Amino acid sequence: MTQMFAAPGRYIQGYKELERLHRHVAWFGRRFLVITTQGRLDSLKQTLSVSFDAEHTQLHYGIFTGEVTRQEIQRLTASINALECDGVIGVGGGKVLDAAKAVANQARVPLCIVPTIVSNDAPTSSLSVLYTEAGAFDDVLFYERSPDVVVVDTWIIAQAPVRLLVAGMGDALSTYFEARTCVESHRDNFLGNAGAGLKESSGGGKSTLTSMAIAELCYRVLLEDGLQARRAAEQQCVTKAFNRVVEANALMSGIGFESNGVATAHAVYCGFSELGARATMYHGEYVAFGVLVMLVLEGKSSRELDTVLRFCLSIGLPVTFEDLGLADISAHELDCVARTAADPNQTSKVEPFEVTFDEMKAALIAASDLGQLYKEGGSLLAG
Repeated sequence: MTQMFAAPGRYIQGYKELERLHRHVAWFGRRFLVITTQGRLDSLKQTLSVSFDAEHTQLHYGIFTGEVTRQEIQRLTASINALECDGVIGVGGGKVLDAAKAVANQARVPLCIVPTIVSNDAPTSSLSVLYTEAGAFDDVLFYERSPDVVVVDTWIIAQAPVRLLVAGMGDALSTYFEARTCVESHRDNFLGNAGAGLKESSGGGKSTLTSMAIAELCYRVLLEDGLQARRAAEQQCVTKAFNRVVEANALMSGIGFESNGVATAHAVYCGFSELGARATMYHGEYVAFGVLVMLVLEGKSSRELDTVLRFCLSIGLPVTFEDLGLADISAHELDCVARTAADPNQTSKVEPFEVTFDEMKAALIAASDLGQLYKEGGSLLAG
């Protein structure tokens, strides 16, 4: 049995750490391509310039256009090749970071990831999620190594909309439950898939004790500090609880999902992504609802569901179709979500039983119904 564990080469998290970015990437060379959005560049260019100007380095900027498509990756890769840059710095949210990973991989240069939000666990992973031009899920690209450097500026994270931190907790919430399913089912994690897409996966390795312990810690931190962190974010305050949740969202969840594997919660996200313009929620919000669907599908205990439902409600994660902006979800739309989530090529395939369309559809409906029960003050537990 082969076991595999992946983590970034260096993870740095600190208050106003962006001002010290150059010291963390100086070994890359002197010419850097910064991949970011125009809006983010406008707000952070001065800080980046202060960090790099005195060091006789050159910063070039590649403006990300909004979707991680094969065409966008090729466009940005052509730019870095023309500029002959020594390294890539990705600054922004999950899609920007996924694009930066793909470009660094194709150009074969070092990579620094600078998340400006922690709405998902993209920062530390060695993969990118691809989408079609229409915004639907396309595939996953796997790379030979994790990002060389990850720099998380907690001051910047605290300025972001609170909903993004909460969405990140939704993504992180799935880490333990999906890891547990993969481990108990003796499934492979994502490592060992370098060079293959999700649709043509060559298989990875098994999890390690370390990766599973990190997944468990991630869940514990969310339960203990999630509400505190949300309230701190509402005041744009960086507290110890806020710091711990940022680490859970960015580092623990990233290592936990990649080195253990994912299951039905992420398949449910892919299902909702098929709804096009009707899919208006963040990745982590769909994944959080996907955790409820997964627990129902697996027949987990009322006590465990109770804990997860109460946590989601406490921090504002969606627990019903209505919360997902789909109070009027049609039978056709529900079938579309269920069909994609139950597809044999989806991550729900790691479950220890065959996931059928009918079972997935039932779990989706039942999860939303339980969410409504709890929103109305009800409970699965007696007394």
